[in-house]
Amino acid sequence: MQIKIKGLLAALAASSMALSAHAQFESPGDGVYKDRIDWGVMMDMSGPASGSQGIWTNGFQAFMRSLNERGGINGRRINVMAEDSRFNPAQDKINYEKLTLQTPVLGISGVGSSSSQVSLAPTIRSGKVPIVGTYTSTKPLSEPISPLVYGGFCTYPEMAKAGVGYMSDKLKLKAPKVMVMSIESAGGVEYAQFIADAVGKLGGTSSLVTMKITAVDVTPQIQEIIKQKPDFITIYGVPNTAILTMKGMQQYGLKVPAFGISYLLSPQIYASIGAEAGANYNVISCFTPGGADQSVGNREVMAAADKYNHSGLKEDINYVAGWAVGQMVAQAVQMAGPEPTRSKIVAAMSKGFTVDTKGLAAPIVFSPTNQSGPSSFRMIGYDFNAKRYTAFGEFRDYDKFMK
Repeated sequence: MQIKIKGLLAALAASSMALSAHAQFESPGDGVYKDRIDWGVMMDMSGPASGSQGIWTNGFQAFMRSLNERGGINGRRINVMAEDSRFNPAQDKINYEKLTLQTPVLGISGVGSSSSQVSLAPTIRSGKVPIVGTYTSTKPLSEPISPLVYGGFCTYPEMAKAGVGYMSDKLKLKAPKVMVMSIESAGGVEYAQFIADAVGKLGGTSSLVTMKITAVDVTPQIQEIIKQKPDFITIYGVPNTAILTMKGMQQYGLKVPAFGISYLLSPQIYASIGAEAGANYNVISCFTPGGADQSVGNREVMAAADKYNHSGLKEDINYVAGWAVGQMVAQAVQMAGPEPTRSKIVAAMSKGFTVDTKGLAAPIVFSPTNQSGPSSFRMIGYDFNAKRYTAFGEFRDYDKFMK
């Protein structure tokens, strides 16, 4: 018995020494310290896209705050270093250099401007800092696949397939005529091409009409809708893009069905356009907005939002998406082990992993050949009488449109 006790004490001592060694581990050049891990966020928090990207940032920070209250990861809290891009590629270049060199972080999330992604793509792809959970997706950054880049929001190709498929089925269209209403951006052009591909497979046609992100009047664009007479419209941009489009159509008495991209699912938009225009506006989404169901993940988001004085944001899909990327980052850091570095987290993720969002989305599966992010969708609308979101079917019901 004495020998066994001595053996146990020796094992405990060795374990304690190992834990102590891990606790002393630091890699400041990778943003890792004894008691914290610095993690970067690059998003628009004061510019024209702040109405969605700022809310996403709040959701991401809320998850990390809740994680830290539970002890962090291997005894280290996650310190979020959020840099405001103001939707300006030049500012994002400064932010990226700061987070990779001046005040180094273990990784970065967000990168919400598609134009910034395009301009930074060569630098990011040739660097060492992982981008975990992008807010938007562009070909220059995501194709070909890089072990440094992982998508964190609904993917454009699948968004287009699911949205076009659902609307064509619902309206019983064999050759749909579709219009894309978009802000002037690289992401908008890519999304319009994905819509064209999806519509083309059904024998239909599509067109692209753009507006400035700072637009206050869309009369010329509404006139184009009247001229082209599309069967339905899909909207790409920021909340203001959807609000101006739907209110503009209502002003002209147009009742053309429309669906927005996932980013455009918020109480603000529905409140601004009202019940009449809102009856024609749905959103294709890979996430379930706060309050839409009683999944574990949804309950956790709602409770945290109330706790951190974010009650007015919890039903915004961007808040949920930011929270989900927080889940993704936490899992990636955990996979890197008790002594995380940039190279270790990149190596761990490159083998593939699955993020369980506890019901906020279908399981998000990453593999060595697919790092695009959430890829299961369903259409969501708003019931003004019940004052809550309503989902049209389950994620699996849309699989038939994704081929």
